[in-house]
Amino acid sequence: MAVEPDPYQADPPAASLFARVAQARSRAARRRQAALVELGLDEAARLSDQIRLAVGTRLRGLVEAVARDLKHQASRLAADAGHDQADPWPATASDIVARLRTAGLLHDPTLVDELVAQAQQRLIADALPSEAMGGDVPSLLVRLTEAPDRIVATAARAVLATEGHAQAPAGHAEDYAILSHRAQERLIWMVAAAMRADHHPAADRALAQAAERMLDARDEGTCFGAPALRLATAIDARPSELPVLLLECLSDRQIGLFIALLAHALRLDDRDLREIVLEPDGDRLWLALRALDLNRATIARIGWALSEADRRRDVERFADGLDAVMAIAATDAAEALALLKLPRAFRTAIDRLDGTLPR
Repeated sequence: MAVEPDPYQADPPAASLFARVAQARSRAARRRQAALVELGLDEAARLSDQIRLAVGTRLRGLVEAVARDLKHQASRLAADAGHDQADPWPATASDIVARLRTAGLLHDPTLVDELVAQAQQRLIADALPSEAMGGDVPSLLVRLTEAPDRIVATAARAVLATEGHAQAPAGHAEDYAILSHRAQERLIWMVAAAMRADHHPAADRALAQAAERMLDARDEGTCFGAPALRLATAIDARPSELPVLLLECLSDRQIGLFIALLAHALRLDDRDLREIVLEPDGDRLWLALRALDLNRATIARIGWALSEADRRRDVERFADGLDAVMAIAATDAAEALALLKLPRAFRTAIDRLDGTLPR
């Protein structure tokens, strides 16, 4: 019987590491494309029922929230301009959702990428095994809110506040505020287009002005992951502090802060780190942890915790490959991840040229 080669060869050459990272990026792109397809199908193929339900529910809630805010702003603007036409935007939230679905706009790549990642992050965070790091000691985040460093304490309180917003019902206005600016822009203009009734230039102008007002009011600091990244930057963990902080994050089910700490330590975009942490195969994550020269015990505990929380992960494969992971030099691991330090637009162009993304 043929035996598959060990994916973690001892002392792998740099070329092998580059190839593995390229394969991981390609798999991540295929997962994103599959997510787009599956959300338009009645039967799930790869996305779990939980993810499909969470993303579908969230999309409907986002559309309803944006439509409500657009109508409120547009009505005021129309009244100020002296247009008193009775309800020029009669479409209900269900009508708007149906129009967007028929046009295929509910499967917009920018929105779906973001919503799937957010749903996966929340589900994994909820499923992480919780183990007390110090008996009755308060959680890491609570302790950070009481830190003597006022910058750290303020940032920690902001993370706690955003957790409350994340648990709010999907139709609340705060819900779309945590989308990236690009995703908010796509969503707001799509909903505005779906709200139009017949050709009424004055009503259209009011709707367009309402959308522009909402876009102008966006706050980058409320985007998903931004508060955690600010906290990680404020902490600015030393190499000796990072292992304990990472393990406490997982123990407290603070996977957002775990991602932010890694992103800050590696000087990488937190969106890239989120994708790396959430992908089930883990190849790029183990390289990222080795690039920080984390020890065996820390990597083992991280791998075990994530495997317990995400049933897509193969914990036995991880355990069998741990020795080979530890044989990778930190400098080689960092070199293998160097592509992630390039500008996102450049990397997207490279992926399209390589055929990883559609042209």
